[in-house]
Amino acid sequence: MKTIKILFFASIIMLTACKTKNNEQENKGQITDSTTVASTIPENLTGQIPEKTMQLSEKQAVLLIQNFHLTNRCATCKAIEAAARKTLETNFKNEITEGRIVFSVIDVDDEANSKIAEKYQAAGSGLFVTKLFKGKEETKDLTDDGFSYARNEEAKFIEILKAQISEYLK
Repeated sequence: MKTIKILFFASIIMLTACKTKNNEQENKGQITDSTTVASTIPENLTGQIPEKTMQLSEKQAVLLIQNFHLTNRCATCKAIEAAARKTLETNFKNEITEGRIVFSVIDVDDEANSKIAEKYQAAGSGLFVTKLFKGKEETKDLTDDGFSYARNEEAKFIEILKAQISEYLK
């Protein structure tokens, strides 16, 4: 009886864990590899703000889009990044080229990223849009929206993210 209980609880944990390989394999065809979604978005793996962007922030609003993740990522975490990249590539190419938007994909398990993860209180997956303007920061946490919509209702998530970015760029 004890063995059955242990196996039952172990099965539940395996089925619900974000990192399960089965979950990733089942959804392999649904999730686009984020590196193929947008080739014009520069890689920023540490969340560092380019000097050009800091200079622009004194004259106009600039945005930091911070996508935090664990080293081992679930299908939903990958979908959030893919949808964010798609949103930026489709709607904000010029702003990325100008340095007004910086998109960062940050592994919170990497010790080198501990300070930025602490700043955003990101212990796992998270998506934050931060507006920088004249030394002030304003951040919107879109993590819940990402988990609610990015995987199964991508268009809805893209509209939410697009609206937030557009509002902050005003």
